[in-house]
This record gives sequence, C-alpha cells and structure tokens, in this order.
Amino acid sequence: MGQANSGWKSQSGFIWAVLGSVVGFANVLSFSAQCYRNGGGAFLIPYFVAYLLLGLPMLLLEGVIGQKFAMPLVTAYGKKAPVLGKYIGWIAIISCLTIGSFYIVLTAYSAMYTYFGAAGVIPDDTSYFFKYQFLQSTSSVLEMGSFSWQIFAAVAAIGLFVWWTMIRDISKGVETVCSMVMPLLTVFVVVFAIFSTFLPGALDGIIRFLRPDFSKLLDISLWRDVFGQLFFSLSLGLGIITGYSQYNGESFNLRKSMTLVAIGDFVISFIAGWVVFASVGYMSFVSGVPFQEMIKSDSSFEIGFIIFPKILKTFSLSWQPVLSFVFFFCVFIAGITGVFSIVESVTGNVEREFGLSRKTSVTVVLGVLGTMAAFFCLGNGQHIIGELSSMVLGLTMILSAFAELIVFLFITPAIRDDAIWFVNGKRRISFYAIKYAVPVLLLSILAGGIAVDVAQLGVGFAIRWTWFAAATIAAYTMMRIADTSKKVVYA
Repeated sequence: MGQANSGWKSQSGFIWAVLGSVVGFANVLSFSAQCYRNGGGAFLIPYFVAYLLLGLPMLLLEGVIGQKFAMPLVTAYGKKAPVLGKYIGWIAIISCLTIGSFYIVLTAYSAMYTYFGAAGVIPDDTSYFFKYQFLQSTSSVLEMGSFSWQIFAAVAAIGLFVWWTMIRDISKGVETVCSMVMPLLTVFVVVFAIFSTFLPGALDGIIRFLRPDFSKLLDISLWRDVFGQLFFSLSLGLGIITGYSQYNGESFNLRKSMTLVAIGDFVISFIAGWVVFASVGYMSFVSGVPFQEMIKSDSSFEIGFIIFPKILKTFSLSWQPVLSFVFFFCVFIAGITGVFSIVESVTGNVEREFGLSRKTSVTVVLGVLGTMAAFFCLGNGQHIIGELSSMVLGLTMILSAFAELIVFLFITPAIRDDAIWFVNGKRRISFYAIKYAVPVLLLSILAGGIAVDVAQLGVGFAIRWTWFAAATIAAYTMMRIADTSKKVVYA
C-alpha cells in the first residue's frame, strides 16, 4: 500500500503551502489581464463578491472533505459514490495533470526570463523575441513547428527539483520550501508595488485600476470572467485543496486557515494588479501612447512576457537587471509552488488508489506530466494551451465542483453537519451560500460555457472535446485498474 505521510508540521506551514497553490499565474498575470479587459475597478467589485459567495465557501468545503476523511479526492469519492463519484474524480485529476503539463512549461518560461532579464539579453522588440526567437511560435494550432529543446531542458530541470521536493514527507518537502519562498514572494511584490507607485504616470494607471466603470457591471460576460478567474485562481474542483487538507492535524482550525488563504490570495492579486496598472501607466507616460491602447489583447502571456519586459526597458541600465530579476522570479515562485500542489493532487490519488509508494507515485506522475509537457514545447504549444484552457481551466473544474457539492454536501451528513458551518449553534451564511447560491451559479456558468463553446465550432472545439473524450476513457480505465488491483491485494 502507499507510504503514509506524517502530515504538516504546523498550521502556518499548511497555510503557506495552500497559498503557494492558489497564488499562481492567475494572480500575477491573469488577474491584471482580466482587470484591463473589464474596466479596472469594475472587475474588483464582483470579484470581491464572488470571494464571499463562492470562493471561501468552496475552499471550506474542499478543505473539510480532506480533513474529515484524511483522503485525497478520488478515494473520498469512493466512500460515498463508488462508481460515478470516483469516475468524475478521476476526470478532475486527469484535468489537473493536463494543467500541470503546461503549467510546468510556463514555469520554465519564467525561470528562463529571470535569467534573460538579469543578463539583459531581451531586445527592444520584446514581442518578436518572445514569439519567434524564444517560442519559435507557428501561425496556427495546425502547424506544429519546431521543438524547443531549451524550453524542454528547463522543464526537465524544474521537474527534477519538483521530484526531489515531492518524494519527501509533506512537512520536509513542500512545507519547508513554501514556508521559505511564499513570504519572499510577498515581500518582493509589496516592494515592487511601492516602487511602481512613485513612477511618472503611475497614478493614472492606479486610478484606472481602482475607479470602476459601473456600466460594465451590467455585462454578463464580466461576471462570467470573474467566476472563471476565481475558480482558476483558487484551484477549485481539481482535488488540490482536498489533497493538501488530508494531512491536517486534528487541532488545525480549518476556517481560520482558509480565511487567511482567501485573504492572502485576494491581497496578492490586488497588489499584482496595482503593480501592473501603475507600470502600464508609467509606460503610457513615457511612450506617449494612450493607456487604453497599451495592451492589445487580454492575454496574460502578452502582459507577462511582452508588455512587462518592454516596460522594464524604459528604466536605466543599472535598474533593468534588478527589476527584471525581481519580477520574473516572483512569477517563477508563483509557478513552482503551483506545480507542487498539482503534482501532490495527482500523486496522492495515484498513491492511495494503486497502493504505490510515494516515491514511485511521484516518479510516475512526473514522468507522465513531463511527456505531456513536451507537446507544449512545440511551435504550436501556445496555440494548444489557448484552445484547451476553456476546457481544463473551465468546464471540467466547474463540473467537478458541482459533483463535490452533490456528493459531499447534500448526501454526506458528516460534511454537511461539520462544525465549520456553524457559529453559536446556528448555520453560517457561508453554508447557505454554498447550498443554494453556488449550485445555481455553477450550473449557469457550465451551461453558458458549453453554449459559447458550441457556437464556436472549429479546430479548437475539436481539440477540446477530443481531450474530454480521451479524459473520460482514461478516467474509466484508471478506475477499473485501481479497483482490480485492490481486489487482488485484498483477495
């Protein structure tokens, strides 16, 4: 059977690890892109509402599942819904593995750009450098292009570090690393925010970030983007929070932990948005280009690897290496801690369901993840990520979260009646939110997402639904093999 983990050494270590999971590219890059697209402050208002209505309640639910059962997601499903539940659970884990395969590639980008920025090798034409010299990007998803061995080498190096960290006990590996790098990330982001605030033209960007365009609040697409961003940011529906929470001690205050995680995630997103908007305001001032024309798309890649390097180019030669290193190292920290949580989520389920040792499970998972990551090192890798995102970072996460609600909240008294939902003997508002409002929201987002996807028939549609078909087949296969292996073991 799988090798047991002794658990977190401290509650603070657990909090830093979960923060490492939820604070990722979504906070540092995607949040700013969404704010820019949706009118700055107009995005902040519904985002805060979404945190209270959906974000914190879902964090609590996924946390209490892991802490109550002391199991990863698929195994916990097996206790309450042995067939359909485990089936959906495996789809979520396969989705998590897919996300991890391109997440580690993006982490490799940030690691390489940390070096490029510090060494001062990024040319003035940051767009051409990123797309054609670095990525060797093709013009469409159908054109594979050449394989980037330098990116794959960076992926392999990161994979080895993740392997070295993950084969250890959770307290000696993930907890130790996250407890060191997450406070460092926080300090770097705050210092960068203070520095950017006093740049010429920064105030205009900050005002645009904080001042809401209230007319945007009537746009249904804004609310869809908000809830989608929140799901991505908090890593919901992927078994990650449940996977980490299974190692909690009985004395852990889960509500306090998840509240601090939610606050930390929001604060880091807010500060990152402040930095980006202040910096774009500065760039607009220096270049004379209107603020609203500085960024042509809402792609987080454009903000992170094209716009920001261009902004950094406007500083003196003595400041450029320092600021470049700090910015891209922050992105790298956000990436690597996210990879830890993804690998832990998948590994925990493989370890428990197949009865493998932790070392073997981590090795197998990273081997599969690295093989899948190779496809994103091709010239059309960015196009594939773009086409798959709405499926693996959208529809499957929503489906999994809805299944968690049905199985664990509605039909599992141990979860529904847990003390976490009560205060002074009365149900908390968060319980009523997750029981009544969240299911309606999830179904609405799921239906809307499918409708949008069907309306855009084409190559991207074929890629997404081919992946989903393959994931459902793989989920069924994994479930049957795991169940068969358990019968053999217990025979």
